Amino acid sequence: MKYDTIIFDFDGTLANTQEGVTKGTQKGLAAFGVQESLENIKALIGPPLTMTVQTEYGLTPEQAAAAMKICEQHQTGEGIDQVCLFEGIPQLLEELTRLGLHLAIATNCPATTAKTQIEYLGLDRWFTVVQTNNDSQTRGTKTQFVHWAMEDWHSTPERCLMVGDRKHDLIGGQENGMDTAAVLYGYGSRAELEGCDPTYLCATPNHLLECILNS
Repeated sequence: MKYDTIIFDFDGTLANTQEGVTKGTQKGLAAFGVQESLENIKALIGPPLTMTVQTEYGLTPEQAAAAMKICEQHQTGEGIDQVCLFEGIPQLLEELTRLGLHLAIATNCPATTAKTQIEYLGLDRWFTVVQTNNDSQTRGTKTQFVHWAMEDWHSTPERCLMVGDRKHDLIGGQENGMDTAAVLYGYGSRAELEGCDPTYLCATPNHLLECILNS
């Protein structure tokens, strides 16, 4: 294997958070008179939603922050059971740990939401390095989170693999000089992911494991 560190996106890569994110965002938008379908909100998952709801719906920065606070309260409260791990993820993480690889999470997800969901899902069993956005989603970029996760494990770009389901994840890895693995079971389309020219295109977590083992 050429890698010593595997850096994962969270939403759409490790965890299926779609229901909680979309319903929480729908509640947040409704508080400011915006009625939006869950399907349309689903397409927005990936980049920081605090910024996205400003550009998509014309909310002010203050309104966007308040809307996302409502979303956070939903995801960490009554909607916490709307998050689950994708099938095959526990087995993948267990095997990567057995092989001695370092595991990290780099996510645009707000800190409170990410940490609450990571603990709820038991992912803290495998991940001691977690780089998140802050709650206002102004801490940095995906590229920076990926870089900081690499630094936390004292690794190097050629020894790291960035795994994600959206173009921003892949770009974040590539801008750090890393190989990238795009997963097809998340929220990004095949066309979006192929357009980023990832090192690997993986249909399942087990397929991802095979790519890592054969690297």
